[in-house]
Amino acid sequence: MSVAIALMGVFGCNVASPPGNTGGFEGPAVAVVCSDFTSTNIAITRPDGTAVSGSFVSTGSAKSGLALALSGDVTVPFVAPASGRVVIVDRYGTDVLTWMKPAKGTVIAQLSVGTGFDSNPHDYIEVDPKRAYVSRYRTNPTPGQKAFDSGGDLLVVDTAAFAITGRIAMPEEDPALQPCPDGMNWLGKDVVVTLGRTSADFKTIGDGRFVGVSPATNAIDWTVDVAGLQTCGRLVVSPSGKLAAIACSSTANTTTNKFDPAKSDIVLYDATATPPKELRRLGLGLKLDSGVQPTIAFATEDAILALTYGGNATPGDTVFAVSASTGAVTALGQSTMPFVLGGMRCSSGSGVVCLLSDAEHGVLRRWKVASSGFTPLANVPVDPTVGLPPRDMGGIQ
Repeated sequence: MSVAIALMGVFGCNVASPPGNTGGFEGPAVAVVCSDFTSTNIAITRPDGTAVSGSFVSTGSAKSGLALALSGDVTVPFVAPASGRVVIVDRYGTDVLTWMKPAKGTVIAQLSVGTGFDSNPHDYIEVDPKRAYVSRYRTNPTPGQKAFDSGGDLLVVDTAAFAITGRIAMPEEDPALQPCPDGMNWLGKDVVVTLGRTSADFKTIGDGRFVGVSPATNAIDWTVDVAGLQTCGRLVVSPSGKLAAIACSSTANTTTNKFDPAKSDIVLYDATATPPKELRRLGLGLKLDSGVQPTIAFATEDAILALTYGGNATPGDTVFAVSASTGAVTALGQSTMPFVLGGMRCSSGSGVVCLLSDAEHGVLRRWKVASSGFTPLANVPVDPTVGLPPRDMGGIQ
């Protein structure tokens, strides 16, 4: 029912003079979201962090073809779109998807996914050549005014017509909670969706949960509860596809800003079982006396790159590697302030390089990964054009 947005000429938000875009690109790449939470710039690097385009598109872009300027709350898909397009998810208060041509840096189409309320889309995944799912975090308190306006769901989007064609409701049996669909990933033939399970006022949070959705039927196949842990991130899968892991951070106390280590950990699963079978918990929240950040990445079959939030054991965030089999932790670095280390990605195949966004210093931290461990590489400045700090990243095929 929604149609591609056709308004033109709304640009500029906290950007004094719109910079020129620094061009398109070809080949495998990483989209890096740089933001001060008011304005956004999308920079492009190679999987090893080498700069390709310092400003592929930004809030102040004057010639991108954007109908609506990018807000300061933007993300990009974790799973590289099979179409090869650059996809931008503009979140709370904007609720717009943007598809762009990588080679030219021009807009193909934009689509509102708000359907009459602030839906807060969190992720996008293409499930076949003509369909994608969009996770919408918020639930509409007064649905029934427009088509597909319930929220708390996955929207089914036609990626040829750029239109909404359906929705898949996410489960929540507790009337005090909303399902809050968040990050998505592939697990075999299913799309696995993490549910945030939060009340409308964010004061009550349920235990972690993720569900498997079948693109063949547009229905939920299975559900896994992460008992005793809260605020969990996207399920990630090891290079072999045999192991999966999820990190849960708990929530910060509103008075002390400290996280509850007892409700934070990384959990390992047998990814070959349906639904995934829990294998072990690494005990990291209590071991590190911190909240483990929800974002993690497999660097090898056993080594997981992970983070803690600052505010508990350390004033700043920390980055570390942890063994999936033993739980042994190797410290890799830290920041001087909290909430500045965030998005991460590890390349696949030989010569693995892991990237981490460091908003405190405006760089990507990098490590070369081998059987001997993590070897630091030179940090890479990521946004010399607009000057915004890197916050998140996603793949581009």
